[in-house]
Amino acid sequence: MSQPAMSLALQAAIDAATINRIEAPGGFDAIVVGAGAAGGLAAMSLTRAGLKVLLLDAGWLSSFWKAPLRHLIWSVVGTAADPRLQSLLPPGVINFGRRALRVAGAIHQPIQSKCFAWELSPGSFIDDRENPYVNESGSRFDWFRAQQIGGRMIIPGHGRQYYRLSERDFSPDDTLSPQWPLAVGELDQWYEQVERELGLAGGTEHSPWVPDGRIAQVLTPSAAEAEVVELVERRWGAIQPILGRSAAPLAAIEYAAATTRLVCRRGAIVRDVQVDADGRASGVSWYDRATNRMQRACAPIVFLCASSLESTRILLSSGSASTPDGIGAASGVLGRCLMDHVLVSGQGVGGRLPDEPVQGEAGRCVYLPRFDLRDGATARRGRGYGVQIYRWSLGQGISYFNAVAFAEMAPRIENRVVLDQRRTDAWGLPVLRIACHHNDAELQLAKDQSAALGELGELLKVKFNQLNERPAPPGTAIHECGTARMGDSPDASVLDPHNQCWDASGLYVTDASAFPSQGAQNPTLTVLALTARACGHAVRELGIRGS
Repeated sequence: MSQPAMSLALQAAIDAATINRIEAPGGFDAIVVGAGAAGGLAAMSLTRAGLKVLLLDAGWLSSFWKAPLRHLIWSVVGTAADPRLQSLLPPGVINFGRRALRVAGAIHQPIQSKCFAWELSPGSFIDDRENPYVNESGSRFDWFRAQQIGGRMIIPGHGRQYYRLSERDFSPDDTLSPQWPLAVGELDQWYEQVERELGLAGGTEHSPWVPDGRIAQVLTPSAAEAEVVELVERRWGAIQPILGRSAAPLAAIEYAAATTRLVCRRGAIVRDVQVDADGRASGVSWYDRATNRMQRACAPIVFLCASSLESTRILLSSGSASTPDGIGAASGVLGRCLMDHVLVSGQGVGGRLPDEPVQGEAGRCVYLPRFDLRDGATARRGRGYGVQIYRWSLGQGISYFNAVAFAEMAPRIENRVVLDQRRTDAWGLPVLRIACHHNDAELQLAKDQSAALGELGELLKVKFNQLNERPAPPGTAIHECGTARMGDSPDASVLDPHNQCWDASGLYVTDASAFPSQGAQNPTLTVLALTARACGHAVRELGIRGS
């Protein structure tokens, strides 16, 4: 996997992760599995609280000579995607080269190369041949994965959008999903804490669908953004556009390393979590790519932050005498209710933008919350969608237009993951078998999304090069949620209201697998808020037990 340059403190944390150190008496206060957004924040929060933390990262950079073809393809793809090259060669030549390289990339990455961001950083994505999974007959789920410090958040092209969920999202007014086990406003202080760390850029528009956040950099709409806002408000008076709320990826693991209380082991493919006779988490086991054998580490606190499906895979693999089918399996919902946003997009070209040239900026967009209510309806049953609009100059009075509509997928038990014991990955671990599809209501919603994007294109005088009429396959939105949800009872949820496993005290799961429902917004901010809240609970509980 490709990696950005790291600090001396983080390199020291990696160098300190020798097997002798990991197996030394005294061990660690906590183990964090996963080095993405949730795992990074967990490592930062726990080390800042004074805990000694072992961070297990699955990422592994093979040498060129062990995988020459992969490295060669990654290098050439990165060159072809370089904007400087695109300005020198005809678009037809560039597009042909890109298609050819995707064919070559599919040798090792047949799934990953389908991701829109793959060509920007192919080495950030996993090797599908080493990390297979199975789609059940009639199902297609495109699972895009990045095993690296920073996770998917640091891949170029990531939207970097951070939105709070509303009270309606936490307490839906229909029967399509359970309520979240949170009191009104309970997550607000944790949202604010995370927003302060991120340093969000955006606006304060008082949207009824997207609660205001703590904004560090208040943005003024550019002339091009103001044009979109004015035209939309004039055409659909019920819609309140807002500026996208964005931030650069949080360097949480760097901050954790700076405390000198972090040890980071890379190439760690976690198999399971161990639970002692008292029902407490006691450690984890993993296949170690450096030693080519199974390893184990002990700690009274374990945070699973490996991503929705990976964390659930680990829970399913964590069988014991008390939980023979996995931690949380007795609830009947472990592995169930997989969700990913219903994604419909449109790209095209428009005319000259105000105040040209307008550059594309990471995270900068106009967001239209609940655009499904553009006709003025206020009590429509079912789940809605929002639209993110991106525009920038292409030169000679031509502009690029990209609109993405994310609709909420309802949590349904038939959308699920299970362990496939007949197939294993490169390290001998059972892989996931996935069943996921859109139902009729979601397909109908996608038709409305497509029509809505067409209306926006007409309003902004866009000529579409591509406008989807059907939703992209589940997984394509890269917002997978659910399969280990939190709730008020162990009879219908895997996690308690603090993201702790009902079946294993001290074991917390804080990535999006914990979501009982999805909302229409990007999930990352809520993942981070839940992680910060769970870390506070874990530290308090550890203090109580130690007193």
